[in-house]
This record gives sequence, C-alpha cells and structure tokens, in this order.
Amino acid sequence: MDPSDEALPLAGMRVLEIGGGVPAAFATRWMAGYGADVVRSEGTTGALTSDEEVFLLPGKRRVDADARGLRELALAADLVVEDGAPGALASRGLDPIELRRAKPALVVTSLTPFGQDGPHAGWASSNLTAHASGGILSLTGVMSRPPLQNGGNQAWMLLGLNGFAASVSAWFGALVHGEGDWLDLAAQECAAGMLEYAGPRAAYEGTPAQRLGNRVNAIWGIYACADGYAGVCALQRQAPAFLQLVGDPELLEPRFLDPVQRVQHETDLGARVERWFADKTKSELLELGEKHKVPIGAVLTPLELLDNASLAERGFFDEVTTPAGLARIPGRPFLGLGWRAGELHAAAAGTDAVRRDWLGDAR
Repeated sequence: MDPSDEALPLAGMRVLEIGGGVPAAFATRWMAGYGADVVRSEGTTGALTSDEEVFLLPGKRRVDADARGLRELALAADLVVEDGAPGALASRGLDPIELRRAKPALVVTSLTPFGQDGPHAGWASSNLTAHASGGILSLTGVMSRPPLQNGGNQAWMLLGLNGFAASVSAWFGALVHGEGDWLDLAAQECAAGMLEYAGPRAAYEGTPAQRLGNRVNAIWGIYACADGYAGVCALQRQAPAFLQLVGDPELLEPRFLDPVQRVQHETDLGARVERWFADKTKSELLELGEKHKVPIGAVLTPLELLDNASLAERGFFDEVTTPAGLARIPGRPFLGLGWRAGELHAAAAGTDAVRRDWLGDAR
C-alpha cells in the first residue's frame, strides 16, 4: 500500500470489478475514491461511453484476464462487484457460492435489474424500464401528461450507490467475524425503496400515486424566473415568512395563512407566486431567501455548477487527465473522509502490475 493512502478510509481493501455497465462501475468508483485498490476487468466493448469512463474509472487499475486469471484475482480480493445477467459469473467459472466456499471471507455483490431469481430475473432492462418497474415513473411528470424519464442513468446509479453501501457494510462485517456474503441487489427494489409515502399510501388506499411534477403545491415548487428557474420549498412554519416576502397584503389573510383554507385557494395562490418569481433573477431570489429565512433555491445548469463558489470552496470537483485533455468531474460526496481523485488508466494497462501485487506473479 502506498504510504500516502494511509489516511483513506478504505486503504488496504482489494476490490475486483467484473467490468460491465454503469452499476458496477459506479459502486466501485466510490471505493476507489476512498482508497480501495480497485481492479477492473474490462467488459464488452462499449459497455461505458467515453464520458462515463472519465467519470467512473479514475483511480482504478484496469486488467485483461481470462477465466482462470479472473478466478485467481477474485480469490485474492476482499470484494467482487459485478452487474452481469443472473448466472453470468457461474458461466465464467466464478460461481459466487464456489468462490465463497474457497474463501469464506469474500464478499460478492451482484447488481441486476430484477435480482438473481424470481419471475423477472431473466428479463432484460434499460435505465428507463428499471425506474419504471420500481415505481419512480408513477411519480414523475404531471397527471395530464405521460410519465417523464429522469435524466442521466439514475436507475443504474441508484443501484450502484446501494451496491457501494451494502458492499462496504458486508466487508466490515467480514473484518469483524471473518464471514463474507453474496449480496443480491435489484434495481427495481432500490427504486421502490425511494417512493417514500407515495408507495405505501397508494397500496393502502388502492389508488394510483399522484404525479405532481415540479410543483407539490403553490409554496413548494419550481417556477420560471428572469434568467431560468428557481423554487421555494416552504413548510407550514416557513409559510408566513414567505407569504410576507411576496409583498401581497392579501396573502396575509387567513385563507392563505391557514394550511387547511390554503388548499381551497391553491390556484389563486399559485398564480400570485408565479408572478412574483417571474421578474427576479436566480441570484436575487437566493439573496431574498437567505435574508428572510425562506428556503429558496435556484435550478443551476451544468456550466453554472462548474463555476459555483460553494462547490469550489468545498473542493467538490476532481480534475482528471484524459486523452482529450483535462476533465472536471464530480468528486467526493461529502467532507470529513480522505479522498483521492485518481488517474484514468488505459484499458488493460495494469495487467502485469496487478498480477505482481495481488498474485506474486513476477511476469
């Protein structure tokens, strides 16, 4: 282990990523950032786009290995993470049960759309259908229009994020009592777990969950402003301050201040709030929110995020050297733990070094 890694929380942890798509790469991206020695065995060509490689692969050593080589690396690892179809590992001579029989402390994490078994285990899935099957699309968009797909690869990243947390927890358990596990995580279950009250309420009442779009109610939603979009998320205890900030004397009447009466005047209140937002810039709205203790936020574009002073002060972005030049990518999710940005290595570039470090192979 490099002495400079000693302050990293996962220093000394060995992770084999059986290269696939976004879920496994996202799960192990956090492990690499927090100091684990992550080795990625490349998957099929095009499993990740070039942009996804820049975001997900820094800090990982990349190897080329046949089935025998993968088994050797798996048994030298503390953790194996994969997102192939159910049974894919066994077909390559890497049956998790057999691996754990040979090394009981090993943790194997399998990330799939619907799990390793069950009626839908063999179904193919996309990021869109994974979110839909977990109920997320029952909530996105507005009732008068079709469901709205979430941007990016949020279903796969949600699966990977859960994979990261579960894997590190199981690895810690293996350190404590010497027994690993085979973790079976499904994208459908991860999405279903994010429905908050909407899922249980819909099941209890026997009615479809409401799709409310970007506006839950008049004082909790997104509005167009002079240079983009901004929003307010006022709880009842913050409602009086916000209604007073709007500057319309009628909004201080009981029909708007009282939460029960306010529901009956939702359309009228929404129109007034919309007009109030329309001629103000995002920066003006943020200043007003801070001054009057009202939770107002601005919707920032990617370019605005790159220049955001708060993110810069917290050192949020990492810089990664790529064949096309220097790239800035999202870095550590929070302060307080050691983090390394890592380098982006070429495919298979670490094969000999990994075999030497993990297997004692002098080649």
